[in-house]
Amino acid sequence: MHTVSAVMTSPVVTVTPETTFKDAVRMLRRKRVSGLPVVDRYGQLVGIVTEADLLNKVEGRDPESYLLESKRHRADRAHAAAMDVGSAMTREVVSVRPDYPIALAAREMHTRGIKRLPVVDEKGKVVGIVSRGDLLTVFLRTDREVRADIKRVLDEAVRQHGGTGLKARVASGVVELSGLFEERSRCDALVRTVTAVEGVIGVRSTMTYKIDDTTFQTIP
Repeated sequence: MHTVSAVMTSPVVTVTPETTFKDAVRMLRRKRVSGLPVVDRYGQLVGIVTEADLLNKVEGRDPESYLLESKRHRADRAHAAAMDVGSAMTREVVSVRPDYPIALAAREMHTRGIKRLPVVDEKGKVVGIVSRGDLLTVFLRTDREVRADIKRVLDEAVRQHGGTGLKARVASGVVELSGLFEERSRCDALVRTVTAVEGVIGVRSTMTYKIDDTTFQTIP
């Protein structure tokens, strides 16, 4: 569950620049998706067409409304005049590789305000697509699965950092951590690591430490 390949939809439905406007609409409705990667004859990604791109024609804006047009308005006007996918699609597409971390894919979508990411191989060929909904499936992992991953983290913390009595309870994705470290920084690091485990909703920590090494005093 750590990479996009574990949650992406594959094989993915694609269209070409030559696909007609009506066929694209039919495909979106038939497949119940809101966007389609656009590929060339070799299967390489050249764009993406979404419901938002196609809705410009439905809106039918008055040409005068584009008199003081922005870059976005110019794109909307071009999409509104589209006869096929090639003239309606968005060409500047953000894509990811199958081995891209899920957490970074989620950040990419949030930062850019996009709903889906085409997944391409090293040659640029489309091998899947990942949506916001796909990324949320990590939170459907069972507590047992999450607990198993956390146990490996705790075992490593004992071996490498001297943690003692480390325990984790998981209920509905919420983790309760307890145990002891020599330094406070080890406690903080473990909380961050457990928080990053796929499927973890949140972490409550009652861990204790002997030395607070996170505060530094200036020597006169």
